Amino acid sequence: MASAGRASSPTARETELKLAVTPRTFERLRRDPVLGAPAGPAAPLESLYFDTADHALWRSGMALRLRREGGHWIQTIKGQGAVVAGVHQRAEFNRRARRGWPDPRLLGDSEIERRVAAVTEPLVPVFRVVVEREQRLLVPAPGVLIEVSFDRGRIEAGRARAAVCEIELELKEGPVASLYELALAVLARAPARIEPRSKAGRGYQLAGVGQPAPVRIRRDVVRSGMTTSEAFRASAVACLDHLYANQPGVLAGGQAEYLHQVRVALRRLRSLLDVFRPPAAKSAVRPHRQALRRITRALGPARDLDVFVAHTLAPMLEQFPGHRGLAAFERAAGRLCADANRRARRILGNRRSQADLLRLADWLAGQAWLEDGSPADTLAWAAPAREHAAAVLERCHRRVLKRGRGIGSAEPARLHRLRIALKQLRYAAGFFAPLFPRARVAPMRETLDGLQELLGSINDHAAATELIAAVGRRARGPLQPQARLILEHWNEALLAEQRRALKPAWKTLRACAPFWCRARTIQ
Repeated sequence: MASAGRASSPTARETELKLAVTPRTFERLRRDPVLGAPAGPAAPLESLYFDTADHALWRSGMALRLRREGGHWIQTIKGQGAVVAGVHQRAEFNRRARRGWPDPRLLGDSEIERRVAAVTEPLVPVFRVVVEREQRLLVPAPGVLIEVSFDRGRIEAGRARAAVCEIELELKEGPVASLYELALAVLARAPARIEPRSKAGRGYQLAGVGQPAPVRIRRDVVRSGMTTSEAFRASAVACLDHLYANQPGVLAGGQAEYLHQVRVALRRLRSLLDVFRPPAAKSAVRPHRQALRRITRALGPARDLDVFVAHTLAPMLEQFPGHRGLAAFERAAGRLCADANRRARRILGNRRSQADLLRLADWLAGQAWLEDGSPADTLAWAAPAREHAAAVLERCHRRVLKRGRGIGSAEPARLHRLRIALKQLRYAAGFFAPLFPRARVAPMRETLDGLQELLGSINDHAAATELIAAVGRRARGPLQPQARLILEHWNEALLAEQRRALKPAWKTLRACAPFWCRARTIQ
């Protein structure tokens, strides 16, 4: 797509937060004064997204859109963007076009536009977005201007369709925290949830490009030279991004791994708030820790049943195909699992949970912890992250060594406490790993991963004992007692086998040199 080399318009940095709502809530909020009065009647918007046949633009992190507004077309290039704690941030270049087809003469000399111009393959339409948009401007505080857009319509890719029903809050002036504060005001009036996906992202998925899949956390976000405060915020935002990326999959009833990743994100956030004590004032941290704990616990039963079905029942059904008692167990477990997952979706998507997560995002955006503590806390936050990391890792390591004494004969309750302590050390090692030489970090992290997986499996099999009884009470059939005995003996054998593997794994951990001792910061 050759460019005529026009000078580019100034870079527009789009910063917006999207709230997904039901059609009923959409209409209710349109009439709610908390979001102001419409600037005019709703107007139709038709957007066409173009790309090469192999989607070279999208794979390079860019999007090319032609939008018809009020009888004229606007050509838009978007790119170099990210979703940070639910807020979409990206560069955007807009130019008026003569028709609804890409015009290379409208490309400027910005880096993004030059990359679009360098594409030589023909551009073709990929999908279309058709919405009715109603806009209004809000001034919620001095120096803050937010454009609110009510969008309702659909995305079309061939014969595939997806509904659009969302409220966009775009920051025109003011701090990013203003978006969270307005979203919290909306949640106080009606149910809504953060929508981490852009219309472009949803459109490409609808067109079969990049099928949705569970997302793992982005690692190594802490960098050498960061202060403790900067490292804390970077790590916390990465955890929130991880959660929000997997939330749509959970709420849509997707595969069990979505729920697992959401729980991992929640546990990491809780661990993070512990890891960065004492700089964080307890009174400021406590509400967030309590909220995260409540959501994590509420999602636990669904995860336990998912694991039970996949790792206890499934292998037995393979060993005894056609066994009517095990089949009855499978049906009963399936019903319990479906019920638990419905509860998990309801709890994660409800107003209380979404508001709790927004409050945490707001707290992170405003960096309120810098003002909540004492002068000593302020100095601690300003100190190099590596100094804090070494102290935290040493404290977590000592706790693990203490709780692991006599591991061979430890009761389940003690093993559970060890697993929690090990998880905190593992998460802390993950947060702070980039501050230390990779060669020193790798042996400890690999050993922690292996031991954590072993303890997690032991915990799952210990929980399976109760789940076998609970599912057995729901199973029906003459062979149900026999099936229960088969499952119990199988589970006990696996548990014993894993218990025997504990001592060697523990010795390996004890032999690992703490990478935070006498290590130099990466320059």
